Amino acid sequence: MEPDLIYLWTSSMSLSLLRRGLLLACCLILAACGFHLRGPQPMPFTSIYLGLSPTSQLLGPIKHQIAISSSGTRIMDKPEDAQVRMIVVRDSRSEEVATISGSGVVNQYELRQRFAFRLIDDKGREIMPLNEIYVYRYLDFTTGQELSKEQEEIVLYADMQKDIVSQLVRRLAAAKLD
Repeated sequence: MEPDLIYLWTSSMSLSLLRRGLLLACCLILAACGFHLRGPQPMPFTSIYLGLSPTSQLLGPIKHQIAISSSGTRIMDKPEDAQVRMIVVRDSRSEEVATISGSGVVNQYELRQRFAFRLIDDKGREIMPLNEIYVYRYLDFTTGQELSKEQEEIVLYADMQKDIVSQLVRRLAAAKLD
């Protein structure tokens, strides 16, 4: 082999080893940092009463998330049968104009969803004081695309609902029972 070809072959081989070494180092750092996927959220109570309206759009997803993420926590139909009760203070959606063009046409809406609750045990003691979960998304608006924007709004509200449910379950799992 010519000297230039030998140099190219050995330098590309060392570059390959360097890349492998960097990849291995990154994997070791990631493993050492304690990163792991979020698993089930064990609840510190055995039963809960969800004080949500039967017509609330959050009722089904909250029941489902508690059922799949907790280990044995039952959802009760009567408040007196539950170890803890969730008192819902607020469950609302709203839509506000976020930006307007120079000609007075709406360019963007802000979609908001608020959920506020307290957690009370079966003896009437407050386990968790008033907690509010507030999420929002922006919806760009273009005249002439009303139907597609209506579908996008539905998707955004569904995403906001998932966010509220996951935050709620994490907060319930962090409750401290005496």
